Amino acid sequence: MKTPWLFLFALFALLSLAACSSGGGDDDSSASDDDQSDDDAAHDDDAADDDTVDPFLHPEAKGPYLVGNTTFFFDDKSRKLSCGEGDRWLMTEVWYPAVDNAADWPENWMHSFWLDRLDEVNQALEDAGINPDDQINDVPTGSYRDAPLNPSAPPMPILVFSHGFTSNRFQNFTMADYLASHGYVVVAPDHICNAIVTLTPDAVVMFSPLDSVRTLGEREGDLSFLVDVFTDSPPEMFAGRLDNDHIGFWGHSFGGLTATEEVQIDRRASAMIQLAAFGFPGVPADLTAASMYFWGLEDKVMHPFEKWHDQVITQMPRPKFQLKFPDTGHFAFSDLCVFSKRLAAHGNGCGTEQRIENDQMFTNPTRDEIHTVLDPYAVAFFGAAFFDYDELWNYLADDHFPDLMDYYPER
Repeated sequence: MKTPWLFLFALFALLSLAACSSGGGDDDSSASDDDQSDDDAAHDDDAADDDTVDPFLHPEAKGPYLVGNTTFFFDDKSRKLSCGEGDRWLMTEVWYPAVDNAADWPENWMHSFWLDRLDEVNQALEDAGINPDDQINDVPTGSYRDAPLNPSAPPMPILVFSHGFTSNRFQNFTMADYLASHGYVVVAPDHICNAIVTLTPDAVVMFSPLDSVRTLGEREGDLSFLVDVFTDSPPEMFAGRLDNDHIGFWGHSFGGLTATEEVQIDRRASAMIQLAAFGFPGVPADLTAASMYFWGLEDKVMHPFEKWHDQVITQMPRPKFQLKFPDTGHFAFSDLCVFSKRLAAHGNGCGTEQRIENDQMFTNPTRDEIHTVLDPYAVAFFGAAFFDYDELWNYLADDHFPDLMDYYPER
C-alpha cells in the first residue's frame, strides 16, 4: 500500500479538528427504444417488443423501483479486531430494488439503522462523554426496511460504499436510495474501530483514536472482503441475482480516499466515484477503471490536499469526470447536514459559513440542490462505465447544471 504516512497524519489532524467542531459526532447520505437488444438480454431496452424499461437508463429521475434496505453482520475471520478482542465484524447496510408493494413494509428512519439496540448505542455514547440527544435528527430515509427483493429486476451490479472518518455506513442514504432505484445493490459497511459507533452481534464498538493511522488499510480490506462475500457467497436473498461482472466503489471524505486507493488494488471494480476526497499520487500505469470526482471549492477539510487531488486525477486513466462546485463545503456531499445536529449548526458544507480565503460569508447548496446533480451523474456514470450505453455517454458529455457546478469530462 503506497501510503505517505506524514500526509496521513496531517489528514488525521484535520479530520479530528472537524470532528471536534461537530461535538464529537459524525465527521464524516419515457424510455427510449434502441431496438438493438434481444428480449432475453440481461439489460433489455427493447420497448417495442415487451414494454420493458431498462432501469440503468434515464438518470435524470429516480428509477422504476421502490427501494428496500436491510442490515447484515459479516464476520471476517481472517482479520482480528484492532480495537478490541475477536474477529473483525462488519455491520453492513444494503439498499436494493424492492417489490412493487414495498410501501407495505416499515418506512426506514434514522433510528432504524440501529435495529432494536438504540439503547445500547446511546449508553455507549454517554459512557464516552457524548450526549446522544445532541447527535441525530430522526428523519425518514426514503426506503423500506426488510422489504423483499424485486423478482423482476435484472442482474444487479454491486456498488460498495465507504463512509467518512468517524462517520457511519448510512451517511449517504439519499444517494444510495437513488442508485438502488435504478437497479443497483449498494453495500455499505461500518468501518469498525473508525466508525463513530457500530454494533457486532453482541457488542457496541466505539471509534478508537489509536486506529486512526492504520484505518486506511483496514478500510481497504473491508471493501475487498465485502466484494468476496457478495460475489462468492451472498446473503440468500441475493443468491443468483447479482451481476458480479460489474462492481464499483464510491465514498465520501476518508471513504473517498479509501475508494480511490482500493480501486487501484482490487481490479474486480471497474468504476469509482470520489466525493470530497483525494488520493495518493502514484496511480498504476495499467489501471483501466473509470472515475468521477465531486469537489467543493470551499471544502475546508480537503483544501490542504487539493494538489494531491488534482495530481491523482491527472494520473487516472480515461474516462474520468470532474465536477467542481463553488460555494460548497465538505459535508454538502453527504446527508450529514440533514441528520447530524452538530454539523447542521456548524457549517463546513452545511448552511451558511465563512469562505476559506477571506471573511466573506456564503451559503452552501441545500440537500435537494446538491442531489439534483449528484444522483443523475452517478447513475449515468456507473451505467456508462458498466454497460457502455451511448445514451449515458451522451448525458455525461454535457454540463446539465452550469449554475451549480463547473464540469470537466474526459472520455
